[in-house]
Amino acid sequence: MPDDIQQPSHSNPMPLRLDPTFVVGMDRNGSWLAIETHGWGGGIFLDRDAATHYAEFETGHRPGSVLISTDLVQLRF
Repeated sequence: MPDDIQQPSHSNPMPLRLDPTFVVGMDRNGSWLAIETHGWGGGIFLDRDAATHYAEFETGHRPGSVLISTDLVQLRF
């Protein structure tokens, strides 16, 4: 093979895209949280509907991307 032809490099594959997924639940103070499972975002909301609306919007209304927790959840900084 001639020296001026380079072989394609496979050492830097494209990173996998992780679609956002949220858990919506209540914390120990009674606030509703929407927490992105990869640590990319989240928020504190007055009610479950607001938290769910935010999470659904952030995930593009993708089926299965918003999970409702029956356990207490915690926002970690």
